[in-house]
Amino acid sequence: MPYIGQQPAPKVVTSSDLADDVVTADKIGDTAISGFTALGAEPADTDELLISDAGTLKRMDYSYIKGGGTHTLLSTNTISGATSSVAFTSTQLTSTYRDYLITGSEIDQDTDSATLRFFMSTDNGSSYETSNNRYVSKGYADNGGDTSAQSGGDNRFEIHTTGSTETVGRTFSFRLYLHNPLGTSSRTFYHSNGVFHQVNDRVIPFYGGGYVNTTSAINNVKFQMSSGNFDLGIFKIYGIT
Repeated sequence: MPYIGQQPAPKVVTSSDLADDVVTADKIGDTAISGFTALGAEPADTDELLISDAGTLKRMDYSYIKGGGTHTLLSTNTISGATSSVAFTSTQLTSTYRDYLITGSEIDQDTDSATLRFFMSTDNGSSYETSNNRYVSKGYADNGGDTSAQSGGDNRFEIHTTGSTETVGRTFSFRLYLHNPLGTSSRTFYHSNGVFHQVNDRVIPFYGGGYVNTTSAINNVKFQMSSGNFDLGIFKIYGIT
């Protein structure tokens, strides 16, 4: 309505001036949320959310509601050219986790008949155990044949039992579980499984396991081929919660 005489001075509206529920959804602009800058990533543990606790507004850290996955990605090593070896060090193998999962996705090798080898170190890669490695590996071909490898004290672990002789696409993938490498009351065990592409489009699944015959903490592990290099593929290591 029009005012009579002098225009009233402006007055700031406070919450006490508004009755409960006087502002309806129709009076809230569409950009009440969308007008703000998007976070664009998973919130940090200390980022805060506004919630209603039985009608009372409260703030809460994101850490209380974030998902609790069983595997935490610690490091990714992407191969895009000739690489002689891939190692995961004391940076990844820490007391934060007891067990670890290491994966190799579509790893391509550059040499016929080379096999994947695995090494463990007690001094973060300055040296690797050369006589205490005990393992068994087994592979099954789709033509009915099978291969095996084993040792009671070798200088490495053989993850798959025979190498691909395919001239193009000597490719394999695998998973390896490493159990309590930093423990010192027992030996460090592993078990693994995977599959590789053999000549004439044959496929060979493989599996195996073993341990290093020492109770010293293992703080570095390394993968390399028996000859030649890795050409392509992705290695990852996860901490298991």
